[in-house]
Amino acid sequence: MKITAATDVGCRSKQNQDCYKAGRLSDDTYWAVLCDGMGGVSAGGEASFVAVNYIEDAITESLTEITSSSDVKDFMIDTVQRCNSVVYTLSRDENNRITMGTTIVLAIVRNGVVQIVHAGDSRAYSISKRVIKQITRDHSVVQELLDSGKITPQQAKNHPNKNIITSALGVEEKLKTDFNEFRIRKGDILLICTDGLYNMVSEEDIVNIVKENDFYRSADALIKRAVDEGGFDNITAILLLE
Repeated sequence: MKITAATDVGCRSKQNQDCYKAGRLSDDTYWAVLCDGMGGVSAGGEASFVAVNYIEDAITESLTEITSSSDVKDFMIDTVQRCNSVVYTLSRDENNRITMGTTIVLAIVRNGVVQIVHAGDSRAYSISKRVIKQITRDHSVVQELLDSGKITPQQAKNHPNKNIITSALGVEEKLKTDFNEFRIRKGDILLICTDGLYNMVSEEDIVNIVKENDFYRSADALIKRAVDEGGFDNITAILLLE
């Protein structure tokens, strides 16, 4: 498996509140975590930084000792919940950072099986040949309106509440998360990204950019397209190629 990633502050922000890490363990397990911070001038960046480093420490210290897929799932959910408690406590310790929080996407790939825990509206996609599929479901007001049939997908793209999320790490004592699991085949790509990418670059263009660039340049190419389209937010993309 190969990994490439890139991030950019975008054109309208002074600080990049996205944070990510990815790696490979000694047992050939691959992992990636992506957070998009929210709250105050610097609180969002601190939340995403703290969360990503907490997840990395937990993975490198414990994951190789866990063998079954069901135990990995439990480990992921428990680790993200414990991370939520850390960020939640931090935000309450500093009154000026009361709104500190972050989205999170945590992915672990072992023996061709991808397991994902997420909260918020950062996303994971699978790309197979020239077909892209959104794996995660946004925790957002707009997603709830879509699910209820009150708005159309086209209306969702420009909805005034498109940036309001309904679940974020560090905001409440208990975090709402979703879990996804699927098989990844040879040549398939797992894409993890923040809304700064998918709000600026269509799914069709994402696929074309990934397929038309050398894999190790694909993250930079995606970021460049998002910036060229206006770069309204911080932009981050992590790609894992099986």
